[in-house]
Amino acid sequence: MAEETASSSSNESKNSLDLNTLSGLDFGPNWADEKSAKSSKSKRFDNGGSDRGKGSGSGRAKSPSSRDRRSGGRPQRSRDDQRSAGSEKRGRGRPDQSRAKPTFAPTVKVDVYPQDEAFEALVKRLQTSARTYQLFEIAHLLLEKPERYVVVVAPKDSKPNSSEAKPLLYYSVPGHLPFASELEAIDFVVKEHIDQFFEVEEIEVEPPSGNFQMVNRCSITGELLGPPNYHRYQEFLQRHYNARINGMSFERFQSKVESSKEQEDIDAWLESMKKGARYVVKDRQDSEPESFDTLEAARHFLISQRKDKVVCSGDHVRFAGRDIERIPMSDIRRSVESYVEEQKHFPLDSANNIRGRLRRHKFAVYKKGSKGVSFVCAVKRKFRDSKTVFTESISDLIDFIEKHPEIPASKLSKEYIGIDTEKQQPSALEMKEEEAATTASAVEPETSENTDIKTDNEAPQAVTAESTPAPDKEASTQATPKVELSEDEHKKLKQLMLDLRWLITEGYVTEYGDGRLFAPAPLPESTKKDVAPAKKTVTADIKSTAPDQEVAKSVEAEVKREDAKEPPAEASAAAKPDAENDPPPEVSPSPEKTDV
Repeated sequence: MAEETASSSSNESKNSLDLNTLSGLDFGPNWADEKSAKSSKSKRFDNGGSDRGKGSGSGRAKSPSSRDRRSGGRPQRSRDDQRSAGSEKRGRGRPDQSRAKPTFAPTVKVDVYPQDEAFEALVKRLQTSARTYQLFEIAHLLLEKPERYVVVVAPKDSKPNSSEAKPLLYYSVPGHLPFASELEAIDFVVKEHIDQFFEVEEIEVEPPSGNFQMVNRCSITGELLGPPNYHRYQEFLQRHYNARINGMSFERFQSKVESSKEQEDIDAWLESMKKGARYVVKDRQDSEPESFDTLEAARHFLISQRKDKVVCSGDHVRFAGRDIERIPMSDIRRSVESYVEEQKHFPLDSANNIRGRLRRHKFAVYKKGSKGVSFVCAVKRKFRDSKTVFTESISDLIDFIEKHPEIPASKLSKEYIGIDTEKQQPSALEMKEEEAATTASAVEPETSENTDIKTDNEAPQAVTAESTPAPDKEASTQATPKVELSEDEHKKLKQLMLDLRWLITEGYVTEYGDGRLFAPAPLPESTKKDVAPAKKTVTADIKSTAPDQEVAKSVEAEVKREDAKEPPAEASAAAKPDAENDPPPEVSPSPEKTDV
């Protein structure tokens, strides 16, 4: 019985151990599992989804996650884990966005000033039109073309409080262009202005003799430089770099040189070497040689005998804006170009440089608005008060403009007298020197006639054409009616234009560059006479009743401050609605008013 039970237990153990269960073991690498998983997916799609709808029987493929860890299979991660891992890889590979490309730092200090002829033409234009323009608008106009401004560069003082000598800039005497070093200035003069010192003659010479197996060529320009075993090859290489290559280091230029063993290229170089140049000295002294056969010899002569006429140095260099493109590509040129572009975007420094010159020409420069926008006009503004008397037509017109601020001049005739005129946009501010000079000469004798002042006994008369400055040809006060007018309507329109022009040229009405009109409110009457008697009474009471001298002095100082202070804030705002940091207005007598 014991043997039977032992044999039955052994048979049961054999039956329970099934070797087919070991078929799922995989001892290969992990990448092999991934390939097999991909192939099983593709096969399953190729079957057209025949396995779909079947139960979880033996025919359905097992997912990799169902494998046992001991069988070598990798547990599949969730989609969230895969997304986070992918984002980490992508973020690891991308460059840091916060690390922006460093901007160019200027190596010299740059300033821009208006060119004299262009500025004079602009002044005449502004004086003729009598319009008011923004200071930035004038600066933009001068920066619009390089011919209208000059550039001044100076070395940056890295140690302002140091006792060391300030660095200097070098400049070429011909052309007056700035350079960072003396050598750069000399190379520029030899390249661009050699004809000012030598008569360059072309001569026939014998080609070089020797065994030349190859010839080098510049891959940038395509020109033949010469065989590398030729004794003047380094001279030709340096000359070609100085004359034809800009914005590249000499070492990088040498890497761009390529060799050619073609006999045609060698023969072409030999043919070019049959033509030479002779440099005959101009203004030769007795002890100086007559000519030189090579450019290097001529260059050495300039450095030793004509250096003061080739290069100089100074603490600043001034040159015309049109010569910026003539400066070889360097840090100085990049500094100038970046500064000009910055000023075109926001011309604060240029506007400040123009402001002083405009004031020296007796221009009115004032600020307006909460942002402090600067405006410029050739006419000094005038403000009315309670004692200012105009003719009836001028008084009605200025009151209408005051009640309709910023009304366009082209719509004034329709709104004021009911006569519709052609829509006329004021001409843009331009710099036409000939037209401005002609117009200014026509306006000057007319403005001189307006200096007569009426006496107190004379009543104000109507403004006539003889006493009014002649407007320029493109003035917005010139109106063209849309329909034919009667004699009475034509007279009204003409008188309106004359009155408006007189108010603008006298400074009582401001006409902006876009044609808008503005008239400030009259100044309030001062209360200074009413305060004076009160001052004496208060002071006497203090002296008689208050023994404390400090209190008396403080009250007296307060009364004096009240006497000397400006009108109240409301009155100042009404008197100067468009002026900030401007001197008190001066109301001067005009030919069309009398003092009451």
